[in-house]
Amino acid sequence: MIIFIKNDKRKYDVVHGTRIDKEVKIDSLICSLDLCFSPATNKFNQIVDFVEDCSLIIGPEFDTWFDTYIKEYIASKYDVAIIKKHIPNIKFFADKYIDSKNIRFDDYIDLKKVSNNSIFFDSEEIKKLIQVSNYLKLYFIISQDNIMKLPTKFHKEIYNILIEKINSDILFKLFKIVSSKTYRYTITDNYMWEYIRLIYCKTTDMHIHAIFNFLLNNILVSCKTDQNPISYMISVVDEAIKWILQSVYEDVIIYTDTINTEDTNILQSKDNLLNYAYNDSIGRLVIIACKCLESEGLNEVQFNETLKQSKENSLFSMYVTYPILSKVLKIPYKQFLTIPSEHGYLLNIFLYHILPIEFKKEYPALSDFLLNYNKNKIITKTTYLMKKVNLYFATAKSFKGFKNIVFPFDLYSSVIGKIARNEYVSFKTQQEIQIPLARIEEDLIKFYNNFFNNNFTELYKTLEVDIDKHL
Repeated sequence: MIIFIKNDKRKYDVVHGTRIDKEVKIDSLICSLDLCFSPATNKFNQIVDFVEDCSLIIGPEFDTWFDTYIKEYIASKYDVAIIKKHIPNIKFFADKYIDSKNIRFDDYIDLKKVSNNSIFFDSEEIKKLIQVSNYLKLYFIISQDNIMKLPTKFHKEIYNILIEKINSDILFKLFKIVSSKTYRYTITDNYMWEYIRLIYCKTTDMHIHAIFNFLLNNILVSCKTDQNPISYMISVVDEAIKWILQSVYEDVIIYTDTINTEDTNILQSKDNLLNYAYNDSIGRLVIIACKCLESEGLNEVQFNETLKQSKENSLFSMYVTYPILSKVLKIPYKQFLTIPSEHGYLLNIFLYHILPIEFKKEYPALSDFLLNYNKNKIITKTTYLMKKVNLYFATAKSFKGFKNIVFPFDLYSSVIGKIARNEYVSFKTQQEIQIPLARIEEDLIKFYNNFFNNNFTELYKTLEVDIDKHL
């Protein structure tokens, strides 16, 4: 049978052998594992127990396949195609193991406790969660090894194939568990959540999505075949929320009584799940943007102090950064308007960091102003009329989305007028910048004409590839 021999905290030998009392007689070595540091490897014993139990219950058929699966992958120099080839057998043996256990999934459901506001998982949905958990166990032997693990891009691809049984309804129910539990803690620990929002610039919504991602990426794989996965996941969510609150103060008082886990209220709509997905993508970019400060010659401490004093939304975020990122990330423009002003400035710097040199040469004034911040409150109306009318008509084409070219003329004038009526300071030098209005106007006219005529397709593709690398 297949046996895992633990040599060190994160090191195993996977062998064919026989266990006699506490001794192991080794017949042959399948592979050695050097596990990476991750929440999943902290519960690697769940994976070990599962594989050894499959070997014991299914027998030589499983052992032969498992040996081939691992050795073929190693011999191929870790080619993702080998894992794809074995996915049908991963599912076959995992399902065969579940069938052999004769589990009554209906026993996991207490219909007496179900109400109109309950998040209800039926027996079929519970079975699918356990099936997917077992598929992941057979894959995580590879994905959690420092040498054998796939690059992130291919890991996501394999992971998505293995969890395809978890449809949108199941995902949404899991999401509702996380959101409703978190909001209940927000009510009981309102002061602490408000403190987290102010000090760490992380809203409750951002934590909800972080916990949801943690649940799917690290906890789902550790569900046990013969235990209710929903109860287990709810307990993990409780602990995750407590950990977030504990990490704010070392001596923080956490309530010892856990919140009711038997019945979770439905607080969100399916549209909100999409909103959280958008916010998660934006939040990830903001975190990456923080790492770009140094490369652009900015001091993080000084940057944060500057924004505390400013607190004004960035004009160039609203009129340049958000339109571009909206197209690249396929996130509605209005979603960007809800983020804090300091995140807008960080996204300006991130966009400047990844913009191609060709774009910066074509729109030099526009690009440079991404590294500045406006001092004054944005005016709501302006009577400014743009001066470079000839350039406007020379670069205008079909204006898709507009009924005529009068409206964009007024729109451009309004944007340029609002920019002209503000004062700007450089993040790098902390010196006030004189507005090169003629150059800004020229760049904005060309930029918007190309933007509304859909001439930035190649730019969006380039930025998408670059952002994917960072994510």
